[in-house]
Amino acid sequence: MHRSLLPILLLCACPRPQDTSDSGTTPGPLPQITTPADGWLRGDLHLHTTYSDGWDEVPAVIEMAEYLTWPEFLAFNPEFQDNSLDFLALSDHRTVDQDYDAGFDSDLLIMVPSEEFGSSGHANVPGVSSFVDHDPDGDGVSTEDIQAGVDATHAQGAVFSANHPYSPDIMFPWDVEGIDTIEVWNSGWLLASPPTTEQDLADWEASRGAASATYRRGIQAAGRGASGQALTWVEALLSRGQHPGLVGGSDRHAIVLPGFPTTYVEAESADLPGVIDAMASRRSFVTRSPISAQLLGTISVDGAEYGFGDQVPVPPGGAEVTISVQVARAEGGLVRLLQGGQVASDEDLEATTLSVAVAEESIDGPEHLLEHSFRAEPGDWLYPLVLEPLFAPGISEEQQQLVLDTATMAAESGADAMNIATAVAPLLDTDLLANPDDCDPEDWQPDMLQCSLADMDGLASFYIPDMLDRAMNAWMEDSQVTGYCMGAVASAVVFVEE
Repeated sequence: MHRSLLPILLLCACPRPQDTSDSGTTPGPLPQITTPADGWLRGDLHLHTTYSDGWDEVPAVIEMAEYLTWPEFLAFNPEFQDNSLDFLALSDHRTVDQDYDAGFDSDLLIMVPSEEFGSSGHANVPGVSSFVDHDPDGDGVSTEDIQAGVDATHAQGAVFSANHPYSPDIMFPWDVEGIDTIEVWNSGWLLASPPTTEQDLADWEASRGAASATYRRGIQAAGRGASGQALTWVEALLSRGQHPGLVGGSDRHAIVLPGFPTTYVEAESADLPGVIDAMASRRSFVTRSPISAQLLGTISVDGAEYGFGDQVPVPPGGAEVTISVQVARAEGGLVRLLQGGQVASDEDLEATTLSVAVAEESIDGPEHLLEHSFRAEPGDWLYPLVLEPLFAPGISEEQQQLVLDTATMAAESGADAMNIATAVAPLLDTDLLANPDDCDPEDWQPDMLQCSLADMDGLASFYIPDMLDRAMNAWMEDSQVTGYCMGAVASAVVFVEE
């Protein structure tokens, strides 16, 4: 059973509320601070088809991504107006054949050729034109093989992006150079997998050799789940002088729609080269869905302006810097700026506090501006993070309990997550699973999973309403679900000596 089925199983295992009058979604147009007109493109970088272990053929997966623009969908979910996807990567395991399928085409989406590279440890390689082998000599995967894969990806002008790095069964502890981006958000923030443990890593090292010190440091963030560990790995890399960008992906195999989470890239052109260049330049942020929190940042130094993901030159003695972070669609949440600096050695990583929240503000409106000034020295880094309320505005107490129960179940399910739905409650019309052509918009309700009209064969696909999607992305601290869900996180800015 694939991880992409987990949101459905978790939701089905919870009792349905009696009041279905309001899902808490915001009707009508939403604030837009990062738009395609300004170069900000939305997409999903991690989807599977029948060319590997996905359940749908190439044209069907693409049509489900386009479905967010269908009139029937927009009539019931008007908040998606002007909030559809702009690009899509089909990343089947160890093949690029899907990229040459006759149906690999769209009038609405920039199609990004890709492959999910690897067996022990996975990575997407968007932008490739030919297969990248993770074990070219056939004698078992080694660190040298993974490094060769990184180099072969770059030789094709493509991007190497480590996937779900703290999934215990497919960790990415390889000590390699040149990782361009890291998938810190796979499926739901809370759903990627249980966190990787020290024992998991010891077992990996016993058969494969030493893990990177930066990856080992991420293990310490187990109380924030596997996604929190991935974000801590990024912080450790930043502290040791590496600068990966941040991306996310639905890792869709079946049932759920593409675009949850959504990766934004700031592209100089609305085409494939624009998307790849933006990823390679780390001009990206990840958000919970196409209708959730947006981020826009400016870093001002001596009259020059930069954005998150940039490397900003400062004198050896440092410079005064002003950071402006504009946030939209996260009213009632929090915006944080997390800052760290250079760590002298790998040995120092284990005991170092990697990041400190140097600024935090409550978000009291549809749009919010946080400003922070400090003296930046070479080696310093900083990135923004947005938390949205766990409960969507306007939902009932009973619906709030449903969200909390679902989030708690997701947090506690661990490795047995696929087995928790022993009894199916009516959040999902299970008759539709095998009969997608019976989907009828007249039956849609705002706090139930909505069948997709784009999926007429095989298993049905469903839209998870915003109220319930928040539960899939609950924010954890000290292994406990909080009153927030993950809203958005952007690539870090790094200050370098000019």
